[in-house]
Amino acid sequence: MDPVKRKNATAEAALTPVLEKFPEATARIRELFQQSPSFQSLCEDYRDCLTAWQYWRQAASEEAQTLCQSYAELLQELEQEVRQYLDEEPSPG
Repeated sequence: MDPVKRKNATAEAALTPVLEKFPEATARIRELFQQSPSFQSLCEDYRDCLTAWQYWRQAASEEAQTLCQSYAELLQELEQEVRQYLDEEPSPG
């Protein structure tokens, strides 16, 4: 896979969970992702946290419940950060 296609696939992988959580804001999310490295990082963090939460939700170990709860709380915090970005006025441009 060439580097541009790889970068696009990686970006889409980071965007997908955020787009699924906030389908009403698809255009704004894509705009923010293109313009803001910090929003890109937030989307990547959200994707990684969601993946970890899904893993621990399925796990049968003693620590799974505690870790699942921790990741669920972190997901809520990350969702709040996404909402803050979405509530900001778009930059003129």
